[in-house]
Amino acid sequence: MPEWTLAGTLQQLRHRWWSFFHRRCLVGFPWFWPARPAGHPAMVAARRLVRQQFGRDHGSVHRILARLFAAVVWPPAVLVNLWEIRRHRGAEPVPIARVPGAIWAALRHNVIPGEYYAYKLWKPDRKINIDNYLYAKEGPRLFKLLNRPAQPNPIDDKLAFHEMCTAHALPSPDILAAFTPTGSLLGFESHQPPKRDLFVKPRFGLGSDGAERFRWHDTVFESNRGCRLSPDDLDGYLATRARSENRTLLVQPELSNHPALRLAPTSSLAAARLITGLATNGNVFPICSFFYFAQSDQTVAARYVRVATIDMATGRLQSGSQDLCEADGSIDQLNEKSDGPLALPGWEAAVRHVEIAHQACPSFVFVGWDVAFTEQGPMLLEGNRNWCADEHQRLRGEPLGYTKFAEILAKRLLELR
Repeated sequence: MPEWTLAGTLQQLRHRWWSFFHRRCLVGFPWFWPARPAGHPAMVAARRLVRQQFGRDHGSVHRILARLFAAVVWPPAVLVNLWEIRRHRGAEPVPIARVPGAIWAALRHNVIPGEYYAYKLWKPDRKINIDNYLYAKEGPRLFKLLNRPAQPNPIDDKLAFHEMCTAHALPSPDILAAFTPTGSLLGFESHQPPKRDLFVKPRFGLGSDGAERFRWHDTVFESNRGCRLSPDDLDGYLATRARSENRTLLVQPELSNHPALRLAPTSSLAAARLITGLATNGNVFPICSFFYFAQSDQTVAARYVRVATIDMATGRLQSGSQDLCEADGSIDQLNEKSDGPLALPGWEAAVRHVEIAHQACPSFVFVGWDVAFTEQGPMLLEGNRNWCADEHQRLRGEPLGYTKFAEILAKRLLELR
């Protein structure tokens, strides 16, 4: 076997192993013992419900085997996770002196070591609130119980999302064309792509998987995947991609950041994640929000740099410690030439937009909305049924159970009984 083939195969196997490890081995014990003192009743009930429903999609025999597997692999998986995060983050943010506490929190409370360190759960005021946090391995399973998607599904289907925004006069990027595995669903106007920067994303998918950016340079489109295409060739390229990847691709105009954000012109699109909850009476309540941006030399597929939480009342970025940055200069890039905290332009309009959007999706209890701040005003990018609360809990230093989330959750859990 050629060396390059062997290396590629080993890399693929390694990727699959870590994917399996994080999805199947780091889920914790399939049972729950509340802490003492007990946390917020709704948060405790949610943790208990998630554990009781472990493996509920399987038949009885497979469910027993799944629970047994999770229980057996959890202790060694905790040790592997500790090694992993210490190797990646270094000794200072993951002190060895805290390892016994991290192991105890994992075995007693089903808390992954990474979250133990991120939330500093050894501190007394946080330790007593250990059951008030929303944990990464429990959130998606809780949302699966609460969110009951209907058809059409504007949260998981990005084409349906655009149609929902159009129907409710909500600002969202236009869809210029759509390519399916069997042919064109929507062609470019005048049978030619507009000579401007374009952004391509799958109709269904998570994160930046399958996303591609095309920069317009005089006579050609230059892709961040390394190819250069003439306007006449773009249709064929996207049709081939859709067919080979067996998924529908949507083409949208590339948005640019509002100048008030003071980001470099070449920076990738910044976005705020705004979490809302739908109460049983039909009212929508903003819960928390955080702001993301990528460095100017990163591609659309790059991991975002977490910067700050957002004050829900004013839309101002709240200051945070220096260790919130994952790359040098990201905080300075936002705060330079600023006499105070940066206020997101059009924040009140953005909040109104997500409230209307959530009311249009009544089968979802909690949604994380991605909003871009452009020269044309706030733009809704997409909704997310599975969102992570670690930004709020880590940057604010408090559990999600302190927010409106717990109040909405309490009433929703009554409906599941």
